[in-house]
Amino acid sequence: MKKIIILFLACLIYGANLIDVNFFENKNMLDILFSLDSKFDGKIIKLAQNKFLIKNIKTDNAVEKNFNNFFVKSVIITPVKNSVEVEIASKKKYNVNVALTPDGYGIRFRIQSLKPLQTNLPTMPKENFSFTRYIIVVTILIILAIILLYLKKRGFSSKLPALKNDMKVLSQKFIDAKNKVVLFEYQNKKYLMLIGNTNILLDVFEKNFKAPKNEAEFDEMLKLNNKINDIEKYIKTADNIKELDETI
Repeated sequence: MKKIIILFLACLIYGANLIDVNFFENKNMLDILFSLDSKFDGKIIKLAQNKFLIKNIKTDNAVEKNFNNFFVKSVIITPVKNSVEVEIASKKKYNVNVALTPDGYGIRFRIQSLKPLQTNLPTMPKENFSFTRYIIVVTILIILAIILLYLKKRGFSSKLPALKNDMKVLSQKFIDAKNKVVLFEYQNKKYLMLIGNTNILLDVFEKNFKAPKNEAEFDEMLKLNNKINDIEKYIKTADNIKELDETI
């Protein structure tokens, strides 16, 4: 009995434990998802423009993630007493938005670039304006426009090659008319997500996880992992995500 009381008091002191940290890149936006073993009841404190402190969560492991050809250069997550410090290094100006998942077991940091990335184009040498060259360029453009119009009238169409995508959908199931749960593979990991009125990460599996082969096995996996109740709860509370003010 004493051991149970001591463990309970320890949970009150240290709060939630950090289970996993996942990064999701999307053009000019980076999502960092912190998964906890209990509901988050701490605070998010902005220490500096690029540094945040998540209070009342505990971990013994530091995480450092580096990015190539992205507006965010790196993210360093460091344990500090009963808190976690998040430090962001970026090439561009950005905005940070913090939110809780509906069940309170996850914290999402959304880092969004304020300006879209621009491709470095070679600078053209300055030269004097040539009226003759201008006429030639305009004439060529007119000829190309006439050719394209002719091809369009003849029903000519060009098919673009299919884009390659590293993401592979393994299984999916519609919960209702607007929401479905999807199991997909990306970079040797498998993710279970609820997609529809809200996009929520439900679980993450390592590469040795055996994916269901058919719809029946997928349904059985959801039942065994007790995901159906979680999914229904997420759908009901999708419009009530609690936004946290990072300036507090």
